[in-house]
Amino acid sequence: MRGLTGESIRSLGSPLARVVEVHEALASTQDRARELARAGAPHGTLVVAGVQTGGRGRLRRAWGSPEGGLWMSLVLRPDLEAAAAPRVTQTAAVAVAKALRELGANVGIKWPNDLLVEPGGRKICGILAESGIRGAAPPEASCVDHAILGVGLNANLDPEDLGVPDSEVATLRHGLGRDVESLDLLRHLLRNLEDELDRIHDFAAILDDWRVLNVTLGERVRVRRSGETLEGRAVDLGPGGELHLQTADGLVELYEGEVEQLRRDIGDRAV
Repeated sequence: MRGLTGESIRSLGSPLARVVEVHEALASTQDRARELARAGAPHGTLVVAGVQTGGRGRLRRAWGSPEGGLWMSLVLRPDLEAAAAPRVTQTAAVAVAKALRELGANVGIKWPNDLLVEPGGRKICGILAESGIRGAAPPEASCVDHAILGVGLNANLDPEDLGVPDSEVATLRHGLGRDVESLDLLRHLLRNLEDELDRIHDFAAILDDWRVLNVTLGERVRVRRSGETLEGRAVDLGPGGELHLQTADGLVELYEGEVEQLRRDIGDRAV
């Protein structure tokens, strides 16, 4: 985004921006952050790109990343067991949702990691967390070496700039009727990410906030996972953030999957 430099970002004093790389264009901030993590980059290494030429979301889907969006990835080194690595995604979703609400955007979280904005329930932000694990056997003894947290936010641009049907996406500019100063936007994001990641071990409290912010629970959904399709009502989250889906054949716990909401009734929820 215009106005972001390594010096200006470091001036925020965020522990999540101790080391900063800013690129005019980059194939993928996620790939670059992964390279840095494997080379020993510390917790709080931030990679930002004005444009991504090969951005990817979940399931390796292309993510349009033109000028005006906020495309960033963070190297994190959380103190987590390997089994708890998925917590990073939902913790970050809560953080980013809170940050955008502070700026006036009426956003909610669609399980597991998309942020939707009203009116229309269109996607404004994607979150992707990938983990590197250290320790081999027994599996319960392994822990997270690093996590790469990617945030792709449609900020100061118009929906048509993203190259997908306007009915599927939203932008901050469109939702707020104005642009958001780039450094201020990043300040809100980093502060909320810091606050939520600091309490990741109190994951039950994070899930309580997730429930308040969500747009999935209570809705009828269709979920595609591993070659099968399930339909039912999303009723709750389990202690690990898994989605509980009530189907005609009983309750199913989902740890991954692509959710399509068949009926939605999004209120103006806030934490």
